[in-house]
Amino acid sequence: MDNLSPAAWCVAGVILLIASVVRGLTGFGFSAIIVTGLSLILLPAQTVVLALLLEIVASIHLLPSAWKNINWPLLGALGIGLLVGTPIGVSLLAWLDPDVMRLVISFLVLTFALLLFNGYSYRGPQNFPVYSGVGLLSGICNGTAALGGLPIVTFLLSTQAKVETTRATLIAAFLGTDIYALVLAGGHGLVTSTTLTYAIISLPIVIGGVSLGKHLFNKASPRFFKRSAILLLLGLSLTGIIRVIAKMV
Repeated sequence: MDNLSPAAWCVAGVILLIASVVRGLTGFGFSAIIVTGLSLILLPAQTVVLALLLEIVASIHLLPSAWKNINWPLLGALGIGLLVGTPIGVSLLAWLDPDVMRLVISFLVLTFALLLFNGYSYRGPQNFPVYSGVGLLSGICNGTAALGGLPIVTFLLSTQAKVETTRATLIAAFLGTDIYALVLAGGHGLVTSTTLTYAIISLPIVIGGVSLGKHLFNKASPRFFKRSAILLLLGLSLTGIIRVIAKMV
């Protein structure tokens, strides 16, 4: 990034701003936008670690205002499922192609997002076995294809939960998973002084964008929030499909 042209710096700043506003508004989507948008500017490992660092900053910034709306039983059950499922997903990498898994997961998310867009809602039981099952599935997806957040988002958007609860629980859940992933990345020597410098330079944009997104959430109607989140889910799943197919061709 230190060798970027002024135009590339501007593009990187715009991507960071868009991702931050989206994160402040919906509670998710930051890492996916960053990794997709900056992958042509930074090395893959740098992009992922930078996204994790800034995602944690965004979550910490949003957490105080979201704290009172967190669904703690849901968060705890998701966390247990994620802890169990992530190592399983990592182990499955020995037999599964990550790109194929990304394609399958993205298609599944796209299908459910289209159903949500057309008014589908989950009316089944909402209890510990269901929540931990969603967490387990998300952990497996996270371990095999780094897409663990999408099943959680899809499930929460399909329930009748208040938008404040959905957003707050997503913020808390992603803070935990991002810290977990960053620790693992640090153990593999991927957190470098260069990436930390990039993160520090990016802080004003991220904090400003997240604050703007939070302001928009406070002004938005529940219907606008849900529609925005579903459209984002559609966009992320389509982007995932296109990226994998382009790589395979």
